[in-house]
Amino acid sequence: MFDLITRRFIWILICYTLCQHSMGQKTDRITLKNNDAVTGEVMSMKLGKLTYKTDGAGTISVKWEEVTALVSNKVFEFTLRNGTLAVCTIDTLFLRYQIKSLDDIVEIIPIKDRFLKRLSGDVNLGLNYTKSNSIFQSNFSSNVTYRIPKFALNLKLNSVLTNYGRDTSFTEKQDITLTSTRDLEKKFVWGTSIGWQSNTELGLQNRYLVAGTLGVEPLTDNHNRLLISGGLSYNQEQSTESSEFTGNLDAVFAAVYRRFYHSTPKLSINASYFIYPGLTDWGRVRMQSDLNVSVEVFNDFMLGLSGYYSYDNKPPAGSLSTFDYAILFTIGYSFGK
Repeated sequence: MFDLITRRFIWILICYTLCQHSMGQKTDRITLKNNDAVTGEVMSMKLGKLTYKTDGAGTISVKWEEVTALVSNKVFEFTLRNGTLAVCTIDTLFLRYQIKSLDDIVEIIPIKDRFLKRLSGDVNLGLNYTKSNSIFQSNFSSNVTYRIPKFALNLKLNSVLTNYGRDTSFTEKQDITLTSTRDLEKKFVWGTSIGWQSNTELGLQNRYLVAGTLGVEPLTDNHNRLLISGGLSYNQEQSTESSEFTGNLDAVFAAVYRRFYHSTPKLSINASYFIYPGLTDWGRVRMQSDLNVSVEVFNDFMLGLSGYYSYDNKPPAGSLSTFDYAILFTIGYSFGK
């Protein structure tokens, strides 16, 4: 009896081990323009770059336009050029959605259970010092996205601290924003966000806000992304000279554009523009624009140049100006892309 139980246990263990080995095998296959076929595992395809894991060469990056065929029996989330999102296998995608070539696919994300595999983002740091006027400036930014099919959650942090050494004055521009987006049909996107902002140059000590927007992506391909949206934003703000908060309802209109190149060196450009016309504070207009350019110097490490411009024609009491801007040099690291 004991021997029978032992044999059954060993047999179950062998079956389990073989099953795990089979599940862990890299069975995807891509064919390149030069007719080379590479067996491995599709990790993702974003921004025109296929991340592919092989046994021999490890994880490699392949330009999507170099891939002529993809064979896999796994389920992925596909984003198509026309804005359609599909969760299926590659064979089902071609049959059901009648796409003509791989060029119609602009994004591939594996359906994975592990939390960390769904994260992507970057972290950037920078320091600037000018001896002639003793100005020291530090900046930190981070952008982390968690994604599941048709839904994404994004956390964005920015901090720019400036110390004017000669007159011992100090200014800060900081913001934290948590945004959720839901992909709808026909390239439409629904978004909600909550956040906190501070900009002492504009007399803003604290601003807490919540917003809802509806947007559309008129340009989506393997090298470009453009999102145009509009909606409403409500905020409670406090000036640097008061302990009281005032509430404001604003309209919000935004344009966010991304351009990326995967030739050597790899280059990405991110630009955004937001305008907030006042509704309850009629005549007040706020604007925020950002531009970030980064170049990959070696695997996932980036050198970048970023700039921002903030404007408020009716800033809170205690403001030093109606506008604030900066140009910053950064060193950063990206992950999960």
